[in-house]
Amino acid sequence: MPTFTKTILFRCDQSDIIGTGHVMRCITIADEAKRRGWQTCFALRDPDFYAIDFIKSAGHQTEMFKTIHSNRVKKPKHFNYEDWLPVSQDLDANETLGVASKLKPDWVVVDHYGLDATWHELVRDRCEKIAVIDDLGDRKLSCDIVLDQNLGASAEKYENKVSENCRLLLGPRFALLRNEFKGWREKSLRDRFERKVGKILITMGGADPMNYTLRLLKELSKSKNAKNFEFVVIVGALYPHFDTLNDFISFSYLKVSVLSNVTNMAEIMSSCDLCIGAAGSTSWERCCLGLPTIALAVAENQKEILNQLQKYGVVIASSLQNVCLDFDCIFGSNQDSELNRLSKNSSSVCDGEGVTRVLDHLEQSNV
Repeated sequence: MPTFTKTILFRCDQSDIIGTGHVMRCITIADEAKRRGWQTCFALRDPDFYAIDFIKSAGHQTEMFKTIHSNRVKKPKHFNYEDWLPVSQDLDANETLGVASKLKPDWVVVDHYGLDATWHELVRDRCEKIAVIDDLGDRKLSCDIVLDQNLGASAEKYENKVSENCRLLLGPRFALLRNEFKGWREKSLRDRFERKVGKILITMGGADPMNYTLRLLKELSKSKNAKNFEFVVIVGALYPHFDTLNDFISFSYLKVSVLSNVTNMAEIMSSCDLCIGAAGSTSWERCCLGLPTIALAVAENQKEILNQLQKYGVVIASSLQNVCLDFDCIFGSNQDSELNRLSKNSSSVCDGEGVTRVLDHLEQSNV
């Protein structure tokens, strides 16, 4: 039996509403932790088989919480992030503690907008340390580390929401990217500034329940330039609209190929000359590789990310209504200078070393 130096328990979820990004961020940490000899385990509520198989295939343990109908908490009709948790925080914390009692984790890492200080206080009573991955800064947190990998993240964002002893890991310096992106960074940047656009990547998130992928392609079909390019569309296993997407592509003049469940995202991004994508966690993957991007906010929590990306000159901020116009504008007389500007700015904000820095902090005993 292997001897583990430390143990880490992840509490995160995925669904067509939550998306896949929270699980993917945690897997990035888990992979690095496992490489350093840590024992790793994921606790998820009502996960699908794809998520469990994916986590297990990476060599991590899994624990599943099944929601019983009688335990469901009635939610208000207006949407908020509390809806991501179908049971009370007390119940979820107790189930998590059941797993923790067996693992005795050194760290519990939480990536879930539906959990706040109420849950943290219950869990930290019997767990040594808690780290929270967050983007919002909208609720009180009771933890030892907060990781917010977004541009513009600041101590002021978490003022009066965390204790004075909480360590803040802020900005894309701590962006959670898999090692493949660090490995492809140099190759991707090597000839980036001499390229002419030929291949365009479209990626609107792992789940895309509102089918932004298809809606985007329909808008781009109105472009006077789109016929000149090859479009590579990447969708995740949770994407529910394959039939309608394929129907559109079969009758469209656009040259489109669709890839699903890719395992070489960094290589694909490196080979593309422009991206049209959601302003989610893949923003930092694109930055690491210097991939020029037209970005859209397809979820409420992406709006501020998009604002910051635009503020720092990292992307062209667009929307479904304007994407065709923004797309055509790129291919005006200043095409090269605009794409080079985006590449230079984006590659400067993220170097792909974030997960290493995060694990270094978790390994420090004096948090």
